Amino acid sequence: MAKDPICGMDVDEKNAEFKLVKNNKKYYFCSESCYEKFMKK
Repeated sequence: MAKDPICGMDVDEKNAEFKLVKNNKKYYFCSESCYEKFMKK
C-alpha cells in the first residue's frame, strides 16, 4: 500500500485511478481532489 501524499490515506497501487511519476518517484492518490491539490503545489 502507498500513502496519499495529501491526506495520508492508504492507496492500493494496483487499483489506483490517480497516479503520477515526478522526479522518478511514484505518487498515488485516493481521489481526483487530492491529485489536483498535489499538482497545484
